Amino acid sequence: MSDLKRRTFITGLGASVSLAPGFAFAPAREEGLFNPGLTKVNPKFMVSPKEVHGWHVVKDSKGGPTMTGSPSWKNYLEFLEKNWREIGVVDIFRNPFIFTRWSTTEFPDDSNWSLHVDGKKIKVASYGCNSGKTPDAGVTGGLVVYKEGMPAEALRGKIAIVVKAQGRGGSSGTDDYEYLSNPETFPDPLKPRSEEGALSPFPIMGLGPAQKALIDAGALGALIEMPLSYDALSGVYTFGVPALHDMPSLYLDRDTGAQIVEAAGAGKNATLRLIAHTEEAEAYQLFGYLPGKDYGEPNDQQVMLITHTDGPSISQENGALGILAVTKYFSHIPQSERPRTIMLFYDCRHYMPGAERAFAAQDYAASHPDIYKKVIAAMGIEHLGQIQVAEGNGKPYHKTNLMEMSSVWITNNQHLVEIAIKAAKDNHLRRVQVQSPGRKGIHGGEQGPWYGLGGIARRIGVPGASTMGSMTAYWSTKARIDYLDADHFVNQMATMSQICGELMLADIESIKSAPGPARPARTPA
Repeated sequence: MSDLKRRTFITGLGASVSLAPGFAFAPAREEGLFNPGLTKVNPKFMVSPKEVHGWHVVKDSKGGPTMTGSPSWKNYLEFLEKNWREIGVVDIFRNPFIFTRWSTTEFPDDSNWSLHVDGKKIKVASYGCNSGKTPDAGVTGGLVVYKEGMPAEALRGKIAIVVKAQGRGGSSGTDDYEYLSNPETFPDPLKPRSEEGALSPFPIMGLGPAQKALIDAGALGALIEMPLSYDALSGVYTFGVPALHDMPSLYLDRDTGAQIVEAAGAGKNATLRLIAHTEEAEAYQLFGYLPGKDYGEPNDQQVMLITHTDGPSISQENGALGILAVTKYFSHIPQSERPRTIMLFYDCRHYMPGAERAFAAQDYAASHPDIYKKVIAAMGIEHLGQIQVAEGNGKPYHKTNLMEMSSVWITNNQHLVEIAIKAAKDNHLRRVQVQSPGRKGIHGGEQGPWYGLGGIARRIGVPGASTMGSMTAYWSTKARIDYLDADHFVNQMATMSQICGELMLADIESIKSAPGPARPARTPA
């Protein structure tokens, strides 16, 4: 036995995991001839918090959110592609297409959006994205509170106030789990999650059904009153992202909104101003491969890492930097010792007008259905290094000393569940829940749906894992570099690197999902 094989065999024994009964070893694992960095993270291979912070400085350097086609987004993608090349990613290609991009000034620069009542400027939290524009002087009309089903003549020529009820954040039901770290910091798992809902504008952003009614009636514009404080709402970017439409909209916090509703009752007029710009811009999906030992051969197998590159805040979307960290980790393992290829897929459609559904035909897979034929597992990575934000109990909106709670989702397979739990424990991941949707958690409750782009594993029928942080502050363009915890980011990506290494090594039959009804994937962010 060579020195390398002897070393990896001995170290590999120390890195072994507890296995589900009946688990079949992959041949390389059975013989002990695998690089130990696949199943237990070698800290020498991981990026440092300092490097992670530097990456985010680049992401944040152009002064605005990384919306597809924007200067910030272009800078971000060029940086990512450059780093891919430096760490050995090959066969990089872009899937480009043209779209109409809408933009205005970003919070706190409200020079292109404003509201006046009786000549007095009203505090506005943000704008409704893709909502058209007004003349430079704005539009002036009477204020009216919108009610579903009200006659068109009551809205024509008016500025409508659309009052929203409290949202539920990202949770749609019980949140049982397989494992919790720091359980004392989590809410009751058998009740809808409240932490995120209290400060989250999701899923109540935008005009919703009122949009068509207001446009059809000939309203001049809309004011969206949200049940959030100004600090929580300011800088918010509308999600789900509406398609381009012509109903100029602004967001008001609950206190300002209450004043405007009172003004409407008094029969007052308002002037709403939203100056926006549209241009034909290029978008592109970005693909690449970190070769495994069989890359380019018919028997090559691939683990796909996917995220989106567009979003309003420092962590929305920094999943591309997370995937860069994972890929850089595996670049330290020789190609001959990488059992499978890593396929990288950076999508750009999440925050484009109308989101992915509006650009389904432009997705590379629509015209190249064989793109996933070698993929045996998929991983989604989003919303990393987040700091929890809170308000209440006499305290204003503020960053806390906790991490934003996050989830690691894993397909319904006992061995994969054990791998995910072990990875979270080994890498000291804080405030995380490991969930396996489609089966009951440790309290007998449902473990919720898949969220985010990790759901692609369900769509293409392969085993999968994903991670995503919850969203309090991170819907807003004001959550920038000072909202990043680089140490937490590193722990998250060490965890996902360990899971990825296991997927690179596993026997395919051993990681197939248990039979049962599939739970739908949801994409809250």
